Amino acid sequence: MKKIISIFLIAIIAAVTFCACGGDIETTDGLSIVCTAFPQYDFVKNIIGSEEGLTLLLDDGTDLHSYEPTAQDIIRIGSADLFVYCGGVSDDWVEGVLQSANNSNLKVIAMMDLVDALKEEYVAGMQQENHEHEHHEAHTGNHSYEDEHIWLSIRNAAEITKSLCESICEIDPAHEEKYRTNANNYITQLTALDSEYQAVVDSAARKSVLFADRFPFRYLTEDYGLTYFAAFAGCSSESEASFETMAFLIDKTNELNLPVVLTIEGSDGSLAKTVCESTGAKTAVLNSCQSVSSADIADGTSYINIMKSNLEILREALN
Repeated sequence: MKKIISIFLIAIIAAVTFCACGGDIETTDGLSIVCTAFPQYDFVKNIIGSEEGLTLLLDDGTDLHSYEPTAQDIIRIGSADLFVYCGGVSDDWVEGVLQSANNSNLKVIAMMDLVDALKEEYVAGMQQENHEHEHHEAHTGNHSYEDEHIWLSIRNAAEITKSLCESICEIDPAHEEKYRTNANNYITQLTALDSEYQAVVDSAARKSVLFADRFPFRYLTEDYGLTYFAAFAGCSSESEASFETMAFLIDKTNELNLPVVLTIEGSDGSLAKTVCESTGAKTAVLNSCQSVSSADIADGTSYINIMKSNLEILREALN
């Protein structure tokens, strides 16, 4: 995860600023919206009703926490009508890029400003960063101590969609009626899915989940009153579990008689495999929507489809 803008990125920004001042950036007549990651991209796509004029920066499956913009990415941001990013510590690079943008009409939205963000926390058994103090001291922005995975609350997704619709209508009032209709239809789908989640949790035999992995799902567990245990925090840079962490996860899986040990997409699953071998549980993957590629989108991947698949995994893990 990037803590500061690299010297290389600063050089790119300077070059882009020079090009922008020289008028070399090409623009289009239509609405232009740039999104850093898949969740906001999908929210916007459902509002405007197409992918036309919509750009996803992390379109090759790159994890949000390891992304750094290219020169072309910076040009796209600077020439857009609207730029939507998450606003957490993984987006530390954004401030420098925006300072260089030669576009007084650019509207910028940090999704974390649209909802109530939860503070980062360490629960029992979770392995803390080796340099936790330095990790926090390195960030001085408003969201330094907040969990950035806000989209994993379906309720947040609905609120974000509503706010994004308002901003898009301000930018392109000629199509306001269409945008509002699309947004309302999408929010209706999200609300129905939220109700499905609540029904599954309400009828579940268990109210706890365990991740032998990083844990970006705090917003989801908070929404439905679930208890969670995990090896690492959601944005942790740690990858090797200590003996104490591994022993805790094994003991907790046995204590709660959990049928499923969870991991997230992109994980090698080695820690979960060890826990399962020691407990008889099975492993399953919850998708945090952080590494969706353009190829996945072309194949029909959507936020709602991912969250519906996650619901089926959750159903199994709680029963």
